[in-house]
Amino acid sequence: METLTENLVKRGFDIDPVTLGLDRLHSPRPLPDNAVTSRKFLQILASIATVGLVKPIIVTPDTGLNDSYRILDGRLRVEALRRLSITEVTCLVAQDDEAYTYNKFINRLTPAQDARMIAKAISRGVPKDRIATALGVDVNTVRRRATMLDGVCPEAASLIADRNCPAKTYETLRLMRPLRQIEAAELMCGQSNFSSTFAKAILAATPESQLVPHNRARDSRQSEAAAQLARLERELATLQTSIAQTDEQCGIDHLHLTVSAAYIARLMHNPSVVAWIEAHHPEFASELKAISDESGCFLPAVEQTRSRSKNIRNKSVKSRSTRGS
Repeated sequence: METLTENLVKRGFDIDPVTLGLDRLHSPRPLPDNAVTSRKFLQILASIATVGLVKPIIVTPDTGLNDSYRILDGRLRVEALRRLSITEVTCLVAQDDEAYTYNKFINRLTPAQDARMIAKAISRGVPKDRIATALGVDVNTVRRRATMLDGVCPEAASLIADRNCPAKTYETLRLMRPLRQIEAAELMCGQSNFSSTFAKAILAATPESQLVPHNRARDSRQSEAAAQLARLERELATLQTSIAQTDEQCGIDHLHLTVSAAYIARLMHNPSVVAWIEAHHPEFASELKAISDESGCFLPAVEQTRSRSKNIRNKSVKSRSTRGS
């Protein structure tokens, strides 16, 4: 069974991690000049200094240099370790020499997932200042993240839990009642727009009865400019809803028209049908021909039956005159 498994599934890494000195690790590409001053690097530096390295470095043996390894994933972490004067690091040795997987197939935490993790850590007794130090942020930011989902109903929170929804959007949702929160979350998902600006537009279009009590007096305190802005945001939210409904109906109408145009083109390929239309409804012949041409079909039957239609028209005129006599 083990032999069969080994033949079917190829291991991507060595089974056991190894501890390597930083002097044996190198990267084929140098770090950008602004990498060590970026917010991400400072957070990595603070995290390693507080709780140590969490994710191992991915390396592969360098065939060009003996007893040396190339870094596939973790260049910033290695640089942070060097700045902290740490000489050894835990590594996973990859079998394949490629870095595409580590840059492409990653799952980043959404703000909602980040808030739940912080709240869970606090509930387990982890001090807020220690969490702030590990994340490289201040304590007030940790408090805001921990309470970000407070006041948002579970149904609305679950709709946008896996979306990159900023904290300002959650603050806006808290000003609405639960049913309106669900409607707002569904509207944001339908438009794929989770920005705080769009959330404020939905809030401006929300009736007073669907707002939480402490927010109902906001209009009386708004200045003239703020009132105009609220009106524009309300019109924007209405327009977004109308666009979504129109887009759905437009797709259905387009399908019906495409099928109808194809059916007309097929009829106009029939010489007998073309002749009958030319004889009895000549005013429709040009329009039907235009529809058929726009649908990508040619109508050789029109030219072939033009003389035939004239004969039919003449026969009909003669038969009417005979009946009259």
